[in-house]
Amino acid sequence: MANKFNAKRWWRATKRYIGWRLRNPLAPYENYYVDVVMRKVRGSGHPAIGPNARPVREQSELLDFLIRFGLKPTDVVVDYGCGSLRLGESVINYLEPGKYWGVDITHEFYELGLQGIDPALIGAKQPKLGVINAETLAKVRADKPRLVASWHVCSKVPEARLDSYIGNIVSLLGAGSTAIIHFPETAERRQLSGLAWASPRALLEKLARQHAPKAEISFQPLVEGEADGIRQTLLVIRT
Repeated sequence: MANKFNAKRWWRATKRYIGWRLRNPLAPYENYYVDVVMRKVRGSGHPAIGPNARPVREQSELLDFLIRFGLKPTDVVVDYGCGSLRLGESVINYLEPGKYWGVDITHEFYELGLQGIDPALIGAKQPKLGVINAETLAKVRADKPRLVASWHVCSKVPEARLDSYIGNIVSLLGAGSTAIIHFPETAERRQLSGLAWASPRALLEKLARQHAPKAEISFQPLVEGEADGIRQTLLVIRT
């Protein structure tokens, strides 16, 4: 059954954003996202960030797909939009020390994740973590990652920010590397909630080709089938 449009919920979310924007006229949208998420974390809890976070499917889902794409323990991997490491922990454990990069729009997300991971594992594996900015991205590029994955992140990016999101990911790719971007796919851009959207593959393919005109770009299902007209899809960019 298709989800019905909830006018009251939409208006509450809209008023919340307008109020925040009036108080923060020059701040980027990412700051608003962090503010909303952290309020939930400190309140009743957030399903994707913090101590109440749970994987949508398996905790090893990201690792399992990376292995399908040829991941070896010696490879450098970027978890772009790592959140509170709910999927990253398995990848950290699999890789050799210093081979995992987790980046997100705020340090608050991954610091919450570190609180729930055995300090002995962190000490042994030495994951690298950073806030997404020019300096961090330059450090990541210097490590020459072979795989860049972005899981359950694209859906949180408003359309006006999709170009920079895809551009940042492509900027981390060198010769022979691959980016794997999960997104909920629909025939047209659709808002799923106050902070989530589904996108048509044509939009993401257009942006990917603009930033990586010589790359091999393809799509494949994360899981088979669809629900409410939404498919869980992977955008794959190979350079």
